[in-house]
Amino acid sequence: MALHTAAHHSSGQVLSFREFLMAMLGVSFVTMLVALDQTVVGTALPTIVAELKGFDLYAWVATSYLLTSVITVPIFGRLGDYYERKPFVIASIVVFTVASMLCGLANSMMFLVLARGLQGIGGGMLVGTAFACIADLFPDSVVRLRWQVLMSSAFGIANAVRPTLGGFLTQYYG
Repeated sequence: MALHTAAHHSSGQVLSFREFLMAMLGVSFVTMLVALDQTVVGTALPTIVAELKGFDLYAWVATSYLLTSVITVPIFGRLGDYYERKPFVIASIVVFTVASMLCGLANSMMFLVLARGLQGIGGGMLVGTAFACIADLFPDSVVRLRWQVLMSSAFGIANAVRPTLGGFLTQYYG
């Protein structure tokens, strides 16, 4: 049973539509999680800083995340070129999830800053590999553009939901 047909090759696709859809939905949802995290923390941060009594490290909570993610995006994007992207996507999900749990368990501002830095590494790994996955999956530029809209929509939805979700979580779950 062959997965590759002439019709798929002519449209720039080598997998079935369902397989592409499942792959892209998975990557889009995880990317949306990263985008939500970046923005929800901004809404909840004043409450977090007040509870942990660490206003002197206020800026470092966001800075540590941004600094580590900006550094890791090109590194893991390039490593994904040399090796398969799948292990990096899986590793980024694990690192990001573990770091998110550490952020939730933070009992001091310094611990939160360090956990956010680790979370930035996971987020940078994911962003660096997720957007490169689209080019790997869709060699045809016309088809690739259609799927990039799905990925961009994930970021758009996250940015639209973030203030409400951040306020809700802060008010009702502390």
